Amino acid sequence: MKRIKLAGLDHPLLGRLEPHETLSGILVTSRKLGDVQLEIWVDPDDGLLDDVLRLAASAMPMLAELDARCRSLIAADLLPSYNTGWRFGQVARADGAMEEFEKPALTESEFAAKLSPTSLHVTGGSLIEFWYADGEMFWGHSIGLTSFNGLALTDVHVEMSG
Repeated sequence: MKRIKLAGLDHPLLGRLEPHETLSGILVTSRKLGDVQLEIWVDPDDGLLDDVLRLAASAMPMLAELDARCRSLIAADLLPSYNTGWRFGQVARADGAMEEFEKPALTESEFAAKLSPTSLHVTGGSLIEFWYADGEMFWGHSIGLTSFNGLALTDVHVEMSG
Protein backbone atom coordinates (compact mmCIF):
# COMPACT_ATOMS: atom_id res chain seq x y z
CA MET A 1 0.00 0.00 0.00
CA LYS A 2 1.07 3.54 -0.61
CA ARG A 3 2.10 5.41 2.53
CA ILE A 4 0.98 8.96 3.00
CA LYS A 5 3.29 11.71 4.16
CA LEU A 6 2.30 12.77 7.65
CA ALA A 7 2.58 16.37 8.82
CA GLY A 8 4.39 17.21 12.04
CA LEU A 9 2.24 17.58 15.13
CA ASP A 10 2.39 18.46 18.80
CA HIS A 11 1.20 15.85 21.29
CA PRO A 12 0.67 16.50 25.02
CA LEU A 13 2.71 13.45 26.13
CA LEU A 14 4.95 12.76 23.15
CA GLY A 15 5.94 16.36 22.47
CA ARG A 16 6.76 17.50 18.95
CA LEU A 17 6.62 14.74 16.33
CA GLU A 18 8.22 15.45 12.97
CA PRO A 19 8.04 13.43 9.74
CA HIS A 20 10.91 10.96 9.37
CA GLU A 21 13.59 12.36 7.07
CA THR A 22 13.45 9.51 4.55
CA LEU A 23 10.61 7.13 5.48
CA SER A 24 7.12 8.24 4.49
CA GLY A 25 4.30 7.75 6.98
CA ILE A 26 6.47 7.75 10.12
CA LEU A 27 6.67 10.44 12.78
CA VAL A 28 9.72 10.81 15.02
CA THR A 29 10.34 12.34 18.43
CA SER A 30 12.79 11.60 21.23
CA ARG A 31 12.80 11.25 24.98
CA LYS A 32 15.53 11.07 27.61
CA LEU A 33 15.86 7.56 29.08
CA GLY A 34 18.56 7.36 31.71
CA ASP A 35 21.65 8.89 30.16
CA VAL A 36 20.64 8.33 26.51
CA GLN A 37 18.35 10.15 24.12
CA LEU A 38 15.85 7.52 22.92
CA GLU A 39 14.53 8.04 19.39
CA ILE A 40 10.83 7.21 19.15
CA TRP A 41 9.21 6.26 15.84
CA VAL A 42 5.43 6.37 15.48
CA ASP A 43 4.08 4.44 12.48
CA PRO A 44 0.32 4.07 11.88
CA ASP A 45 1.09 1.21 9.43
CA ASP A 46 -2.07 1.86 7.38
CA GLY A 47 -4.09 2.03 10.61
CA LEU A 48 -5.45 4.99 12.51
CA LEU A 49 -2.96 7.62 13.64
CA ASP A 50 -4.91 8.00 16.89
CA ASP A 51 -4.37 4.30 17.74
CA VAL A 52 -0.59 4.44 17.38
CA LEU A 53 -0.38 7.77 19.20
CA ARG A 54 -2.43 6.29 22.07
CA LEU A 55 -0.06 3.30 22.37
CA ALA A 56 3.05 5.48 22.15
CA ALA A 57 1.69 7.92 24.73
CA SER A 58 0.82 5.09 27.14
CA ALA A 59 4.46 3.93 26.98
CA MET A 60 5.95 7.31 27.98
CA PRO A 61 5.29 7.22 31.75
CA MET A 62 6.67 3.68 31.97
CA LEU A 63 9.70 3.87 29.64
CA ALA A 64 12.19 2.94 32.38
CA GLU A 65 10.09 -0.06 33.44
CA LEU A 66 9.61 -1.22 29.84
CA ASP A 67 13.34 -0.85 29.19
CA ALA A 68 14.19 -2.95 32.27
CA ARG A 69 11.72 -5.66 31.25
CA CYS A 70 13.03 -5.70 27.67
CA ARG A 71 16.64 -5.96 28.87
CA SER A 72 15.67 -8.89 31.09
CA LEU A 73 13.83 -10.68 28.26
CA ILE A 74 16.74 -10.10 25.87
CA ALA A 75 19.22 -11.38 28.45
CA ALA A 76 17.16 -14.53 29.02
CA ASP A 77 17.13 -15.15 25.26
CA LEU A 78 20.68 -14.19 24.19
CA LEU A 79 22.89 -14.71 27.25
CA PRO A 80 23.45 -18.43 26.58
CA SER A 81 24.56 -17.61 23.02
CA TYR A 82 26.96 -14.96 24.29
CA ASN A 83 28.44 -17.12 27.05
CA THR A 84 28.93 -20.19 24.84
CA GLY A 85 30.06 -18.58 21.60
CA TRP A 86 30.13 -14.84 21.00
CA ARG A 87 32.60 -14.08 23.80
CA PHE A 88 35.32 -16.10 22.07
CA GLY A 89 37.13 -14.99 18.96
CA GLN A 90 40.27 -13.90 17.20
CA VAL A 91 41.79 -10.50 16.48
CA ALA A 92 44.57 -9.59 14.09
CA ARG A 93 47.79 -8.39 15.72
CA ALA A 94 49.95 -5.64 14.20
CA ASP A 95 52.14 -8.28 12.52
CA GLY A 96 49.07 -9.81 10.82
CA ALA A 97 49.01 -12.96 12.97
CA MET A 98 45.72 -13.91 14.58
CA GLU A 99 45.41 -13.97 18.33
CA GLU A 100 42.70 -15.79 20.28
CA PHE A 101 40.73 -13.91 22.94
CA GLU A 102 38.09 -14.74 25.51
CA LYS A 103 35.82 -12.15 27.09
CA PRO A 104 34.45 -12.91 30.56
CA ALA A 105 31.22 -14.87 30.95
CA LEU A 106 28.37 -12.66 32.13
CA THR A 107 25.43 -13.01 34.48
CA GLU A 108 21.95 -11.94 33.34
CA SER A 109 22.23 -8.64 35.20
CA GLU A 110 25.72 -7.91 33.78
CA PHE A 111 24.48 -8.73 30.29
CA ALA A 112 21.38 -6.52 30.63
CA ALA A 113 23.51 -3.62 31.94
CA LYS A 114 25.67 -3.68 28.79
CA LEU A 115 22.64 -3.05 26.53
CA SER A 116 22.08 0.60 25.62
CA PRO A 117 18.65 1.64 24.31
CA THR A 118 18.69 3.43 20.95
CA SER A 119 15.09 3.56 19.74
CA LEU A 120 11.49 2.63 20.37
CA HIS A 121 9.32 1.91 17.33
CA VAL A 122 5.56 1.95 17.86
CA THR A 123 3.58 0.49 14.97
CA GLY A 124 -0.18 0.36 14.66
CA GLY A 125 -2.20 -0.12 17.80
CA SER A 126 -0.36 -3.12 19.27
CA LEU A 127 3.26 -3.54 18.14
CA ILE A 128 6.31 -2.05 19.87
CA GLU A 129 10.00 -2.64 19.25
CA PHE A 130 12.84 -1.62 21.54
CA TRP A 131 16.28 -1.47 19.88
CA TYR A 132 19.61 -1.58 21.70
CA ALA A 133 23.30 -1.16 21.03
CA ASP A 134 24.94 -4.45 22.03
CA GLY A 135 27.77 -3.19 24.26
CA GLU A 136 30.21 -4.96 21.92
CA MET A 137 28.95 -8.36 23.06
CA PHE A 138 27.85 -9.35 19.54
CA TRP A 139 30.44 -7.55 17.44
CA GLY A 140 28.34 -4.41 17.00
CA HIS A 141 25.00 -5.95 16.00
CA SER A 142 21.84 -4.13 16.99
CA ILE A 143 19.51 -6.09 19.24
CA GLY A 144 15.75 -5.73 19.01
CA LEU A 145 12.82 -6.95 21.03
CA THR A 146 9.42 -6.90 19.31
CA SER A 147 6.26 -7.16 21.38
CA PHE A 148 3.25 -8.22 19.36
CA ASN A 149 0.87 -7.38 22.21
CA GLY A 150 2.00 -3.86 23.00
CA LEU A 151 3.08 -2.99 26.51
CA ALA A 152 2.18 -6.42 27.93
CA LEU A 153 5.49 -7.85 26.61
CA THR A 154 4.21 -11.42 26.80
CA ASP A 155 4.29 -12.25 23.07
CA VAL A 156 7.83 -11.20 22.11
CA HIS A 157 10.57 -11.95 19.62
CA VAL A 158 14.28 -11.12 20.14
CA GLU A 159 16.58 -10.60 17.15
CA MET A 160 19.99 -9.32 16.15
CA SER A 161 20.45 -7.11 13.11
CA GLY A 162 23.44 -5.75 11.22
